Amino acid sequence: MRLNQGLEAVPTASVDTATLWSAVGTVTSALAALAALVVAYLAYRTTQTAASSTAALTRIEARRIWAETLPQFKITAEAQSDTYAMLHVELVGPPSLDRLDQIQLSVRDDYHARGASQIAGGPSADQVANHVWGPYRFRHGIDGGSENGRDVAPFSLPLGEGTDFAMDRQLPPLWNTSGTEASWRRDYAGKSVRLLLRCTRDGFEPWTVPAEVLVTPLPKQEIPAQASARSGS
Repeated sequence: MRLNQGLEAVPTASVDTATLWSAVGTVTSALAALAALVVAYLAYRTTQTAASSTAALTRIEARRIWAETLPQFKITAEAQSDTYAMLHVELVGPPSLDRLDQIQLSVRDDYHARGASQIAGGPSADQVANHVWGPYRFRHGIDGGSENGRDVAPFSLPLGEGTDFAMDRQLPPLWNTSGTEASWRRDYAGKSVRLLLRCTRDGFEPWTVPAEVLVTPLPKQEIPAQASARSGS
């Protein structure tokens, strides 16, 4: 008891030391638990960030390898007659690509948006798409050539090997009443055959490789000098 300005006695609170230390211990334990939780969370976030970074680096590396393994082809085409040509497709690289499990070879049109704009009374989009717009098409029934001559059957190739495909001169579509074979040839004289190769190899995403090739014409027959002189006399 103590006197409050000599007027009355006021009781003084008495704090048990054991209770005080118990409270301090409880607060300390709570703070330690909170600190442990924060550390665990930060560790989790660090792990997640590291895992995400590793996954991103793995994707970047896989994409780099995929790009460096883009198939390389040597493609030639030689006329065998006035209406027939032979296309040769050879896988020449890169050295890290030992083979292609499947190649889907097709002829592209001269213009990627063929049939996009329809003309009243003209052919349908399907009719336009079903026709190969270019100088040559694959021969129907040979090497799995489709009826419209746009595709051949899928095939595989090991590195350094090639295969041949028969191609015929393309004709104007049947529904084109104004065009003739002669005018079609004039339109595509000296134009390339446009190709698309869709390639697959186990362990890689597919590749799509566009290509263009000029058909080497038949060599002109040379007239012997003596025969030429006789004809001129």
